[in-house]
Amino acid sequence: MNMDTIKEYTKMYLSYLPCDNFLYDEEDRQRRFERLSKAEKLSHCVSAINKGNRFAYLDYLYKLGAITDQECADMVYDIWTMQERFHDCGMCKTKLIKFMKLATKSPLLQSDIDDLSPDDMVTIYRGVGVNSHKGLSWTTDKGVAEWFAKRFKTDGDKGYVFTGRVHKKDIIVLFNSRNEQEVVCDYRKVKDMQCEEIIVCDSPKSQFNKYVEESIIWG
Repeated sequence: MNMDTIKEYTKMYLSYLPCDNFLYDEEDRQRRFERLSKAEKLSHCVSAINKGNRFAYLDYLYKLGAITDQECADMVYDIWTMQERFHDCGMCKTKLIKFMKLATKSPLLQSDIDDLSPDDMVTIYRGVGVNSHKGLSWTTDKGVAEWFAKRFKTDGDKGYVFTGRVHKKDIIVLFNSRNEQEVVCDYRKVKDMQCEEIIVCDSPKSQFNKYVEESIIWG
């Protein structure tokens, strides 16, 4: 990996990005250039890119041959574990699926998919605030899915937990770094799909709002 080359490509990539929802203004772009000038490794260059474009940026470097399969795989892992909203990551789902398969080459992945179930099929869950199962991020822990279904809701709102079954061979990767038992898979491969509608109570958002209110009252 040639850092001078990567920094030059990164500077070019930043220059291509329009000043809109990704880069709010020219001042923000200049701050990113300054951060880039101090970069000493690939992860520093990635941090100079806004989260909404990091996968697309990595794809840009990979296509130019600036990084190896292994370096790309390691950064895919890092970006995924830091990313919050994958529908706004600068890359369509089908391309992201192919990209995520690179992450299986990363030694950072210690979890063994074979240990998820003694059978070929694994039961997985996805918790969301809207009635849609079309996502890549699932979990083997229903409690985790329920938390995700509630986290941006307040008491009385509706959330949804999808349950399905997937072949082990169709699981792209398993992440345990955030204690979420996260399974990444193509939602089109999930079988026997069921949806459970839940009425939210004691949601993370409601609990936070309650804490803020009590802090104001007793502060």
